[in-house]
Amino acid sequence: MSEIESQPAPSQLRRLPWREDGKTAYLSTGDGSSLLSRMADSMEEGMLTTAEVDMARALSVADEVSSSRAELKMAVRFLAHAVVDAVEVARLRGERLGVAPEAKETAEFLRRCLTR
Repeated sequence: MSEIESQPAPSQLRRLPWREDGKTAYLSTGDGSSLLSRMADSMEEGMLTTAEVDMARALSVADEVSSSRAELKMAVRFLAHAVVDAVEVARLRGERLGVAPEAKETAEFLRRCLTR
């Protein structure tokens, strides 16, 4: 078998929620029940849990009438961190769904229309 034939097809690669040596890490997926796959699932869940905690913290600060400008700025940072993590998990999971190119084109069209 040649080197090219022994490499997994791109659809069999799962992008992991961490980097290795500054580079995107991938897992050659099988049935999805490997230790590494379960670790990635757990990390994604942790990212979402942290995002929920950050969101709740930011909302609490925003609801407090006596919050200072510095506290409000920190609340924005918490929210930004929550959004970054949630978007990353959504992207990772979307990649595993194998969304059809037509759906991506439709989503991009809608995004352009809604942001005008």
